[in-house]
Amino acid sequence: MELPNYSRRNWLKKISMTGLGLSLFPEINMGSRPASLTGTNSPDCKDFHHYFGDVHNHNAVGYAKGGLRRSFEIAQHQMLDFYALTPHAHWNDIEQYEGGIEKKWLTGFEVTKKRWPELIEMVREFHSPGSFVTFPGYEWHSTHMGDYHLLFPGENAALFVPDTLEELQDFVRKSGAIMIPHHPANIQGHRGANFAKRDQQLSPVLEVYSEWGNAVSDKGPYPYIRHSPGGRWTKNTLEYRLSQGDRLGIIGSTDDHLGKPGAYSQGLAVILAPELTREAVFDAFWNRRTYAVTGDRIKLCFNLNGNMMGQELAYTPERVLDVGVTGWDQVNMVEIIKNNRVIHRDFPMDKAHSRSSWEHPVLVWFEYGWGPWADLNMDQVTDWDIRFELEQGSLEAVQPAFRAGPFEENNRDRLFDQSDRGISLHSFTARRQEFEDQAHKGIALKINGSPDTKLRIICSAPARKTWEFTLAELLESNEVLLTGPFPKETALLHRPVFVENYQTQFQFVDKDAGEGPTWYYLRVTQSNRQFAWSSPIWVEKA
Repeated sequence: MELPNYSRRNWLKKISMTGLGLSLFPEINMGSRPASLTGTNSPDCKDFHHYFGDVHNHNAVGYAKGGLRRSFEIAQHQMLDFYALTPHAHWNDIEQYEGGIEKKWLTGFEVTKKRWPELIEMVREFHSPGSFVTFPGYEWHSTHMGDYHLLFPGENAALFVPDTLEELQDFVRKSGAIMIPHHPANIQGHRGANFAKRDQQLSPVLEVYSEWGNAVSDKGPYPYIRHSPGGRWTKNTLEYRLSQGDRLGIIGSTDDHLGKPGAYSQGLAVILAPELTREAVFDAFWNRRTYAVTGDRIKLCFNLNGNMMGQELAYTPERVLDVGVTGWDQVNMVEIIKNNRVIHRDFPMDKAHSRSSWEHPVLVWFEYGWGPWADLNMDQVTDWDIRFELEQGSLEAVQPAFRAGPFEENNRDRLFDQSDRGISLHSFTARRQEFEDQAHKGIALKINGSPDTKLRIICSAPARKTWEFTLAELLESNEVLLTGPFPKETALLHRPVFVENYQTQFQFVDKDAGEGPTWYYLRVTQSNRQFAWSSPIWVEKA
């Protein structure tokens, strides 16, 4: 079978973007999609858009939780741009384990096989180029080769589950699919990636962050603690693989098992592409114009001598690194990393704001939930219905922060009725199935206003309450909002964040004698423990 043209793209060639006239921060354009940051003109690479997606996610097709249609509906409610459900399909070297737990996997594989046609039909139904792009996919386990999930470029996708990695790679090569190693930092031989067997022409990117944790480094935040086996093996982290000469673009995705695509803090894939189509998404993967975020939809642009992330460049002694970052909370630090060592740091958190700062939008976070813990035998689900309204100000954009738990088959977190004057929220929380023991959810509001802008919060559930504050009042102190006496749920309205503190742009010049190949990547740290990591840029030795 001949590969599609965009799959045959020579993505390893050195691509120069100098002629595109890249501008880091042109005027922001909200685009036509309501209540969404994604799919709009990029504020840092004007010839590309930033698109946010989840391409590793599970539900009851397999052995996780949640209905099939529910997952696709939630992906839209999470305001994802692209989505792939990747049901568990095969484990080539599964054994008999203590307690007969292998039956869970084997039963799930049979469910995937039986319901594969339903999945393809759902992919077809929800696919809407320019608005919401869907892909077929599935997951292939291996104790000794590591786990991969496959993404297909179209709906004519077969469920092929061979017993060897070589057979799987041959199938992927012929089908035009992409295979992505995930949770790579497990020790090899215990479902950690076998990089010696990876074919980079089939696997151009690596999933470095998911609900498993962070595989960029064995010393970085978010260790592997949520699965068995735990712990990160140094030799399977991104930094170590880069030091061994591997050329890997990076992404994140949730690997969520509660049927919650885009679950907040569990990882997202970000691509840079000129349009939102399957072809453009695959082109970004092949060319490694990708990066990973933990949850907040941080926009970053990282260029070296005018070349974008993911590229391999001929030797040049002087390297001009252009950086642009727009976060969704205070950005504490932006770091340029060369050969796994930090060579420059920028600290947006320290930049002072002034009267002119009000000429740009401010960010205001609203978080809600917490409530009584399970030890009180009050494992209740609480519904939230809230309307946010603005006076003397306008709503430019929002970002949802809907976590995976609690699992509720027929309930949905969603935003609706958005206008420039406000937005409505329906959500639900409980101290059950929390990710990292965080029993709260949130929404970030990007507001055009002044110190006199008034934010009114009208709550009809879980209690009838109305709160209102000016942005000037919030600058002085955040507000803890009580829905009732202890142990009722609470909400937290955060202090505004100014553009100087959530956005930065800078240039750094590095010189190198060219004694060996070098690589650079970008790391962004926000004050709310949300991160972003760019794909590397490589410069060959002289």
